[in-house]
Amino acid sequence: MYLPPGFDRAIALEAAALVNQAYDQFQHSKQGTPWALQGNYDLLRLLSAKPEGAFTKLEPFGFVARNKTSGNVFVTFRGTDSLDDWLSDLTFPQVAHPWGQAEAGFSLLYAQCSSDVRAGVQQAGGGPNVFVTGHSLGAGMAVLAAADLVNSGVAPGCMMYRLAGPRVGDLAFAAQFNRRVPAAWRIVNTEDIVTTVPLATPTLFSDDKPHTAFGIVLMLARKVDFEHVGTPVSFATHKGSIPANHAMQVYIDALNAS
Repeated sequence: MYLPPGFDRAIALEAAALVNQAYDQFQHSKQGTPWALQGNYDLLRLLSAKPEGAFTKLEPFGFVARNKTSGNVFVTFRGTDSLDDWLSDLTFPQVAHPWGQAEAGFSLLYAQCSSDVRAGVQQAGGGPNVFVTGHSLGAGMAVLAAADLVNSGVAPGCMMYRLAGPRVGDLAFAAQFNRRVPAAWRIVNTEDIVTTVPLATPTLFSDDKPHTAFGIVLMLARKVDFEHVGTPVSFATHKGSIPANHAMQVYIDALNAS
């Protein structure tokens, strides 16, 4: 893994460890057992949201915490418990965002957490030592959280370290994000298929003609182009399966080896 100038490996590893705690938080919730944030941190806010679906319920998606020693504040999101959602569709609907268009599912989830994100960061005093992080689905929410903190003025200098993240917004969103959140890192395993969704574009042919019935369906969605945000920090690790290539430990091992 090549670490570009400005990338802080220690911060990335701390962020990844906190994401693992967010996954642990979710497991405790499913089991109905108490959860407590481990380590030298003040827990400032819990982040919860209800996914779409007829039988879903409010779930913990992470937290806002402050390192008692460094004063660094981490807005942390866990990812989905299954890869089924990532692999079921090739394109995703979009909704309006102040910076362009953003993926609808991520936007729905983050909207339910946004007030707690801002309140937690404000409680810590804001400032330039705010880091937003997440893995998988949580990496998508992290993009929206960083945009929200900057756009609202709560933490205009916040930074982002996200792992195994999907695309989140259209080209206008990506351009605005990269301009206003310059310290944003996208840690990606090139063998991890989750980082390739949603597709950058559903258009199959350069002449923009449908050619097939399937092409006609995709033509209807050609306005939902997506683009990655942030500076890529990439590595290549193949573990023999889609879940294994996507696992948090693969990302932690790569950071430790760099």
